[in-house]
Amino acid sequence: MDLLLRVAPEVRLSSSTSGLRASLEGATVRVGTGVGSRTLSPGTADGNAVHHSLTELETRARQAQESGDLHALGSIEEAFGSLHLEHHPPRRRPEPPEPATISAKERSLLQRKAFRAALPQVSVFRRVARTKARAIAETEADSFSHTLDLAHTVIAQHRAAALDDQWNDLADHDRCAVIAELEAEFESAACGCTCVDAGWEPDTSRGYVTIVSRYPGFDIVAERGPGVSSSGRRMLRRRTRAERNSLYLSGLASFALAAARRAISVAVAADDVHLVIVRPTEDGSGLEPIYVGTLSREAVTLRPSLADPVPLLLGSAVRPLQFEGPAHDLVAVAPDGDVMDIVRLCAEAIALESIDLEAVGDVGGVGGGPDDAVVQAASLQDVD
Repeated sequence: MDLLLRVAPEVRLSSSTSGLRASLEGATVRVGTGVGSRTLSPGTADGNAVHHSLTELETRARQAQESGDLHALGSIEEAFGSLHLEHHPPRRRPEPPEPATISAKERSLLQRKAFRAALPQVSVFRRVARTKARAIAETEADSFSHTLDLAHTVIAQHRAAALDDQWNDLADHDRCAVIAELEAEFESAACGCTCVDAGWEPDTSRGYVTIVSRYPGFDIVAERGPGVSSSGRRMLRRRTRAERNSLYLSGLASFALAAARRAISVAVAADDVHLVIVRPTEDGSGLEPIYVGTLSREAVTLRPSLADPVPLLLGSAVRPLQFEGPAHDLVAVAPDGDVMDIVRLCAEAIALESIDLEAVGDVGGVGGGPDDAVVQAASLQDVD
């Protein structure tokens, strides 16, 4: 059964084995319209490279580990480390739809139908009457065609006005519109992300979105990986713990940057992306936050596309990433004591299946800043 947590005013986050999903409460239900989206070639991310969802990549990685497929492991690990290279064109104001018009062939067909309906009423021996009936039928067919043209024009104008309203909501950073558009985008891409809040920072007047993302656990990196033997032959070799940690961190950084790029491409007025990344715990009993940070539009768009995303990930964390041991194992972010009290209360309520949604909303219903995001992420630790 899905479990719900209220993580922001009017926003509830549901978590289940299928992933994370946000929904709105107490407001008119909005669905993503795709307004302003730019069409790409089917099955591609940028028109050239084939796009694979995060769930698909995770499944393929585990299959490759079980089979020991050298080539599959290499290509999948390369895909995990290059998620941030996918192209996410920003949405633009949509062009108004062209009104439909009746083609010349359709007009001719209307005239023939009108003629066939009028002429049988007149005897073939009354040529003057038949000529008059033909003229009347032609006039009626033209009148009907003009009426259809007018109807198509009105419909096109109505659609253009609706598109303008949808675009203005998105461009003005309307909270419900932004969340709905991002949810539709994330669901379509199957990228393991969900938007839990959007709005304006009161001090800086910068638009923000708060994203919670689910990334695979450490075991996504295989213990054995592509290597080269002393004779130069390609082979699978055993990796050290430090090598696996380095690969995992690179994939995590690429995933975080890709999530931020996707978010700002849809939320065209967002200046900052507050990002919380969670992963399954080692025992598989819940989720734990491993990254809490803020990526600005400037940092995401102005950096060289081929630059290593790891320094950006480390520098953007509002709570430093936690590493343990000589191999630098990435562990859960350690929140403050008061946050852990909230986590404990949430875990107890979930265990009893009697969670008080309104009480949690009173404690955790915050605006969406980076410190508030810690509360949101930490509250997910025992939810799966």
